[in-house]
Amino acid sequence: MRILFGSALLLSLALGGTAAAQSTSLTRSEVTAIRAKLVAVQQAMGADPAGYLKESEDFNLPTDFNAAQGGKFWPITSSIRLRYTDKASTEGRANAEKAMQDFQTKYASAAATGNVEALTKLTEELQKVQAAAMAPPVKQQPMDVNVQLNMNPTVGIDPAAVVLERAGVIALRDKNVSGDNGSVTVYVDPVALKNSSDLAKIELRTPDDGVSNKTGVYHVVIQLNGAVPDLEAWAKSFDYGAILGVIDAQ
Repeated sequence: MRILFGSALLLSLALGGTAAAQSTSLTRSEVTAIRAKLVAVQQAMGADPAGYLKESEDFNLPTDFNAAQGGKFWPITSSIRLRYTDKASTEGRANAEKAMQDFQTKYASAAATGNVEALTKLTEELQKVQAAAMAPPVKQQPMDVNVQLNMNPTVGIDPAAVVLERAGVIALRDKNVSGDNGSVTVYVDPVALKNSSDLAKIELRTPDDGVSNKTGVYHVVIQLNGAVPDLEAWAKSFDYGAILGVIDAQ
């Protein structure tokens, strides 16, 4: 029994050691480094687009890596989703709520003192507050943004859809026929898009046998959805030098 117990213990330790050696978990510092790259891209996009306020942001961060052969790795994907709402209507609602609270305070005070003249003026003020609250918003279309690291798209290039182009960067629009809504997608890759003006399609790829940097970033895709004129104006303002700066050498 002692021999069997010792054998079982040794086998258990051996299996445990093998499992540990084959662990694919990322460390906290590695995930932090990946998150920092997403934040750097977000910061390079600049302030909120004109006329919009950021409503939410949601990070999708990895917890594991994928090992390839020969000590190499498959690139890790990660992303951040952002949502923007119309600034004028959002601030208008907030102002209307505050105005209503102020009115209620003033009305309660006037009613308590029996000031008929003040009550009459407050009634007129209430009509203005209600009219302001019912005014239609300047914009109704929200803007959704998805910043992705190490995605591998293949996309044909319609020359008429090119929004902007420079070394390592190209942005394409996709506009609905019936209106201004649609998308603008920005592709950033200093290798695949070095001479994008000669390309008929976008192919963002890494070497077939993997890469040497476990947490490396090799291309960035920023998809903007909403009112195309607003999307184009914002995409043209991005700091592309800073976005290219987060990309690692292959």
